[in-house]
Amino acid sequence: MRRLIAIALVAVVLACADSAGAPVQTVDGQWNGVQNGYSLGLNLTQSGTAVTGVISVAGVASAANGTVSGTFNYPKLHLEADVTSSGFQPFTYDGTMSEAEAKIFGKLDGSGFDSVEVDVTKK
Repeated sequence: MRRLIAIALVAVVLACADSAGAPVQTVDGQWNGVQNGYSLGLNLTQSGTAVTGVISVAGVASAANGTVSGTFNYPKLHLEADVTSSGFQPFTYDGTMSEAEAKIFGKLDGSGFDSVEVDVTKK
């Protein structure tokens, strides 16, 4: 029950967040989004084209936290997620940076995700 309340609280907080800011050309920082029944949070560090960080993803039935690594070649982002929650396999997040705002249009694939769109904005 606590998990469901926590997931609902995260979804409400993210849904109430401000819209995306000015355009950016790096993925450093915190990114959050709620779409298609999922909440996605990324905290990323970029060095050249290499990207590392942490991920949290939550849906109605489950939640997972883990690490990500990948590449960002503007405007394309590719992340591979390794989560610590049982029932999850590694999955990917592939996205394209918006040229008009600090937003990444992306999709989750693998571990039960089938091109699920979850866009994230920089916080």
